[in-house]
Amino acid sequence: LSTLRSDLAYAVRMIVKTPVVTLIAIVSLAVGIAANTSIFSLLHSWMLRPLPYANADRMVLIYEDSRNDPDDADPVATANFFDWRERATSFDTWIASNFRRGSLTGVDQPQRLVISNVTPNYFSALGQEPMLGRTFLPDEGRPSSSPVAVLGETVWRTQFGGDTALVGSTIMLNGEAHTVVGVVEETFDFIIGGVQLWIAATFEDARDDRQTRGLTVTAWYRGDVTLEQARSEMATIASRLEEEYPATNENWGVTVRPIREQFPQTTDRGLITILMAVVLMALLIACANVASLLLAKTEARHKELAVRSDLFAGKGRIVQQLLTESVLLALIAGTIGMVASIWGVRALAAVIPAILPRVFLPTFDGGVVAFGVVLSVASGLTFGVAPALQAFSGDLRAALTETTRGGTATKFKKRLRGAFVMVEFAMALTILIAAAVLTDVFTSTLDIDPGYDAENLLTMEITLPQHKYEDGPAMARFFDDIERELQELAGARGLAFMNELPRSFGLPRTSFTIDGQPVERNEEPRARWLTLNAAYFATLGIPLRDGRTFTDADRADAPPVVMVNQQFADRFFEDSDPIGRRITVRGESREIVGVASNIAQTRLAGLEPIQPAVYFPLPQLPSRTMLVAIRTQGDPYEVAAPAQRAVWSVDVDQPIAAVQTLEEFIETQMAAIDLLGKIMFLIGFVALALAAIGIYGVMAYSVTQQTGEIGLRMALGAKPRQVLMQITRQGALLAGAGIVIGTPLAIVVSRMIAGLPVDIPGASTQLNSSAVMPILWVSVILTSVGLIACLLPARRATQIDPVVALREE
Repeated sequence: LSTLRSDLAYAVRMIVKTPVVTLIAIVSLAVGIAANTSIFSLLHSWMLRPLPYANADRMVLIYEDSRNDPDDADPVATANFFDWRERATSFDTWIASNFRRGSLTGVDQPQRLVISNVTPNYFSALGQEPMLGRTFLPDEGRPSSSPVAVLGETVWRTQFGGDTALVGSTIMLNGEAHTVVGVVEETFDFIIGGVQLWIAATFEDARDDRQTRGLTVTAWYRGDVTLEQARSEMATIASRLEEEYPATNENWGVTVRPIREQFPQTTDRGLITILMAVVLMALLIACANVASLLLAKTEARHKELAVRSDLFAGKGRIVQQLLTESVLLALIAGTIGMVASIWGVRALAAVIPAILPRVFLPTFDGGVVAFGVVLSVASGLTFGVAPALQAFSGDLRAALTETTRGGTATKFKKRLRGAFVMVEFAMALTILIAAAVLTDVFTSTLDIDPGYDAENLLTMEITLPQHKYEDGPAMARFFDDIERELQELAGARGLAFMNELPRSFGLPRTSFTIDGQPVERNEEPRARWLTLNAAYFATLGIPLRDGRTFTDADRADAPPVVMVNQQFADRFFEDSDPIGRRITVRGESREIVGVASNIAQTRLAGLEPIQPAVYFPLPQLPSRTMLVAIRTQGDPYEVAAPAQRAVWSVDVDQPIAAVQTLEEFIETQMAAIDLLGKIMFLIGFVALALAAIGIYGVMAYSVTQQTGEIGLRMALGAKPRQVLMQITRQGALLAGAGIVIGTPLAIVVSRMIAGLPVDIPGASTQLNSSAVMPILWVSVILTSVGLIACLLPARRATQIDPVVALREE
């Protein structure tokens, strides 16, 4: 222990003694460690951190899947859930839930809440205790029992002031009184983030419904059963249900997915892994940089180390001292890097979509701190090994008789420093190529032409309560009334209604058939669908390609019609005109009256192909939740308050949610992708800077070591231009060798990125071919940076006075 204290005290003195070297080393390492801990927080929260649910290792999500669309896992029909629960013996616990929006009234302003109907054992199965009151009892949630609810902490505090007396009292949800039995902490959620209130439900009122697929089903298989056995049993049950209920279950199978496979999915895992590999490469560059600096510093201390070796315990003791200095330096840098990563983790958490459960949000917790400490120590050992081993090279005693200033570097030491520079350039090339290719992938979804004009559009969300608006005609009348009111607003130039905003996280899908083209039951093609008002296309500036748009004449009692997008027309009417053709969709034959341009409707448009879409006129297919977009002449928020008052003039108890501009909504949806692109650009820039610093340090030190040699050459007649070319050539060779070494690695990384399961047609070919030009450009940039980094020490060499250099030698 006393030896360690002595080593630490001496290490502090040595670190302070060389402030420039120390500052460069600390900054280089701190940047690398900050990047690594930030990205590791994402990897830790998504892939390593234990899930806060009871028996999470046996926890699975069970979906229905259509064999006609195997890539799409669907929610579960209620009747199938009951049959699964009754017939399966591999599972000991089942829970089910669904999600909807509801209206909270009786507060200052009506509020829209995200509500989940859950089986009474929901909280107990997940191991969640209430922070106030209780959760549901086994006999609650039946159709004949009084409605009970559990509030989320945020709603309890914001809408009810955190009043503990609320437990046991009633609140009005969708016009019906519900007794509040408890409150759960705001950190609790499951499957879908942002749920604000839970209602007990046994779902017995839909016991025979096999047509409506809307339940999210979770189960725990028994401890004496394997996952494969559970999957096999469920597949057998699904096959039997197909035979028993062919009208609804034919061609429907079952997917049993461990909870860890739900978050993150394959693409997310691939991106996180690549990001982690890239930031580790950046840290390796920093380590190589610091190792080069410490090699030079160790050579300058050669005589000191020789004296210490004679006076104390030999080379082993010297190695221990040098490694102590390296690890201490790394821990200082790691501390600074981890403090900086707090903001990095917060930035990552801020852009995670709200629909993701909070348990998967990155946090700066004990696991991340432990990783940062281990990484710091490992970095210190990594860049400290070469300087420490240098204590073994040569004869330390001989250093005491040297008359040169620090000794002349051996060929081995020169090659070692050169090797570090080549590693830096190879890693920098790989990182920059990865940044270029990944940034191209990210920007492909950010910079595409969306097909609509998002400027000056104020949006708001309206969800109609079922107790007031029980059927389609009632909902259609309400939206018709508020459309008339909103059209009177000063500053409003257009008004669009839609059931999903562009760039939404998910869009509803529906199956359809083309009249006159029969297909097998449950093998119908599927398409995205939206329900719209007549002014939707004009308000958003979406061009019409063929036919007509909806008009006020397309009322509920008018002939049923639809519009389709260009992708739908191209895929299903390749050689014919779709106008006037009929499709049967949502149980009714409808005439196609128009073809609209394709738009970036989905969140990852640009990373996935445009999907076929079907558009319904709102009066003929009203949705309970509609998004309203108001085109304004000036600042959209100037019409926000008048627009809300217009809605409340129709229904004073109607909640209005998510008042924001369309541009703000899209920015929020794209924030995570945008941040990833910026991270890659920043890491690439840091890698380039570190590589430049590395080659500059090596060449500057090389010039110092060759002072006598350069002086002799110039005394014998060498011209400054020749000396300049010689030294610059050395730097160029190091940079070139690093690029040659790094090119195969860069190609491998680009192919890894191309292998990500993003649905870009021809993605692998595009990315592999597009990686050639980035490699060429980055190689040119790196070589240029290397040459520029060599110029300063090379110019310094040309200014050496031969007489002074020879006298010093």
